[in-house]
Amino acid sequence: MTTVDEVLSDVRVPARQRSAIEWLAAWCSSRADVSSLSVGCSIGRGVADELSDVDAAIGVVSPTGRPGRDVVERVETALVASFGEAGDVVDVLRDGSTSDDFVIRRVFVQYADRLQLDLAVIAEEDVRRGDAAPDFVPVYRAGVTPSPVHAQRSAYAVSAEQVHEWVFRGWRALLDADKYLRRGSLWEAHGRLHEARAFIWQVRAAAQGTSYPQHGLPQVLDDSPDDLPPGIEDTVAGLDAVELRHALSAASTVLTACTSACSQRFGSEPRMAAYARTVLDDPGRVEGSLPPR
Repeated sequence: MTTVDEVLSDVRVPARQRSAIEWLAAWCSSRADVSSLSVGCSIGRGVADELSDVDAAIGVVSPTGRPGRDVVERVETALVASFGEAGDVVDVLRDGSTSDDFVIRRVFVQYADRLQLDLAVIAEEDVRRGDAAPDFVPVYRAGVTPSPVHAQRSAYAVSAEQVHEWVFRGWRALLDADKYLRRGSLWEAHGRLHEARAFIWQVRAAAQGTSYPQHGLPQVLDDSPDDLPPGIEDTVAGLDAVELRHALSAASTVLTACTSACSQRFGSEPRMAAYARTVLDDPGRVEGSLPPR
């Protein structure tokens, strides 16, 4: 059987994370109801450091959806009961979706030595592979038939409707930040500015064609850390009205540029954008008028 060292031979994995992956692989191989283990994100991309968590998917021998829920939950329960074998556990958080069509259990464990495991327990057929999860590396597989990759959404896929929503929400957040700034509520203005920046990163990721563009900032930094949106640093402000006004103006400029970079792939920007720019360009204006079509 292929060893963890062989699978991860071309991927940089710090010692503590490697030992955790080895433990997970051994645990999975000891159970007849576990079919696979894949690790990904920073480890799968080869950019992990000593502070990186271990993101992994555990495939379960079960039907998909509601018929397989009991098996998925049984594996989750057994996994949680075994975490102490890998180190001194501080705490565990368990959540997930158990709809009729899709069952996934998510488990996050914090160890005393700062190691973190972020795990998904899921029916084997639902495990994403290939272009649907390009940064995930199969570590253990118990002779299972690969998932139907052709039926899974590509990690690079993003629709015009999704980009339109991110752009719209970005402008809405900037308008809210402007509203709170006019009221003198600096904390609320600061919070909405930060939210707008998160949408900017998503639009930027989509423009660059990164994988998982919905992840925004982490994907941009992983894929092209030296190619950030010009002026993005000017969108950061403290709890100062003048700084916040300057940052709102900068965010308007950056969001416009990122949207323009997406235009050939995703069409025109929402009318909300022109309206918001009109409001943000005139801090003394309380009511903006709708721009002409």
